[in-house]
Amino acid sequence: MGLHEPLPGTTIRERTIFVALLGLALLARAVGLFHHATMPDEAFTFFIASHQLPGIIDLLKNGDFHPPLIYLIGHGLFALSNRAYLFRIVSVIFGVGGVAATYVLARRAIPRWAALATLFVAINPSLVFFDGLFRMYALLWSLCMISWALLLWALDEPRRVARWVAYGLCLVLLLYTQYLAFFTLAAQIAYVGIFYPRRAGFWLALCLAFLAFVPWIPVLLIQYPLGGTAYNAMHGHLSELWQAAPVLLVDGLPPVLEFSQLLGALLWIVIVAGLGLAVTQRRWLILALLAPLAIQILYSSVSGKLLIGQRYLLQAIPALVFVVLLVVDQLWQTRLRPLALGFIAAVAVMMTAGTLDKHFLAQYMPVDWTTYRRFLDAKVQPNDGVVFDGSMTYYALIGSKAARSPSLFLIADQDEAAKLATQAAKLPRVWFIDYESELSDPQRVAFSILARTHPRHVTWRSTQSGYGDFVLTTLFLPADAKRGP
Repeated sequence: MGLHEPLPGTTIRERTIFVALLGLALLARAVGLFHHATMPDEAFTFFIASHQLPGIIDLLKNGDFHPPLIYLIGHGLFALSNRAYLFRIVSVIFGVGGVAATYVLARRAIPRWAALATLFVAINPSLVFFDGLFRMYALLWSLCMISWALLLWALDEPRRVARWVAYGLCLVLLLYTQYLAFFTLAAQIAYVGIFYPRRAGFWLALCLAFLAFVPWIPVLLIQYPLGGTAYNAMHGHLSELWQAAPVLLVDGLPPVLEFSQLLGALLWIVIVAGLGLAVTQRRWLILALLAPLAIQILYSSVSGKLLIGQRYLLQAIPALVFVVLLVVDQLWQTRLRPLALGFIAAVAVMMTAGTLDKHFLAQYMPVDWTTYRRFLDAKVQPNDGVVFDGSMTYYALIGSKAARSPSLFLIADQDEAAKLATQAAKLPRVWFIDYESELSDPQRVAFSILARTHPRHVTWRSTQSGYGDFVLTTLFLPADAKRGP
């Protein structure tokens, strides 16, 4: 298919397959959507969204370091219902929209395997999981795909103003969703600048989108030095890239398999081979879809911001699927077709197993914060101090005895860990709640201070889920305390 050639019409069979794939994507995301408790990220989102607009902006300046779209959506939904868990429906809708856009892009990028590519994205465990949370992650990856689909749709018939308007509006939503959107926008500018430089509609839509974003720039300038797109404390973590392939494509499997050297090596070999094919076959669209990932990795390594974690790479999953299927397509045209078929079956089985694990097996699900709240309420005493190492946990426990403690300490970053822990160490009994402290206190400074002043302590560990979600709870006791909490 030529670069300037629009998509041909779809047949009844293709429409049926498309609808079936969207139905499967919806089913994979809707099952158990309201079964798990509100997670800290969600609880923080609900907390900010519950404020009036000036309060939302003020909290975002110094707190979450993200644009306001998801919070404005939540604020509007609170006017309709106080059942915040229902807001997850919005994420599911966006996720299914992202699957639909994937099919549109796959028909252009790798038409023979468009249905299979869409199937893999529809049942991908990482996407299914994050599409079930009321957070910006589902919006980001889906709007990235939708913006690409709308861009190509507008390029097909550039004289149709309505198509450029739709693309421009999508860009506005994307920019107000997450700052990682700028990497996708940079790739789209490069793509159009190289292949369609005279498409005035694109440049006009781009300018209008930037103008719509201008009012938010003052807030962005305040946010960036404090954290901007992620935590400043992180410095690249490029070693995690080795695990990125299995975590993004087949997450939710037993760790002995998901993090095995063999599976990681196999997936990376296939990805590298697919990249080589994309270059030699001049699959410019696939390379353009992958460009934001390359920019993001480079920026993460240079800036020291943690942008290569699973939740920040979701928008790369469809492009990685396309790359993998380029290798399948190449093998399919040779005597190695059985090998290609076996690989397809293996990926499909692993994705299905990972998604089912995340839905139905406790060890692969997030921490049950409702159960955890009951655990704490049964043990916390009125005058206990409580240290949240990873302050987001506080928002999942609002209303609990721990969150109502008169001596409450929220550690949001490593710069304040020592100060707050020193203050807490003056109390006879201190609860230390450690959740994702590798972000807020990677050197475990707070724990070390409390351990020196309170040599007696007892620790509980929650069940670890498949993607490393767990909470450590330590009760620090005075030296003369009786045994037991």
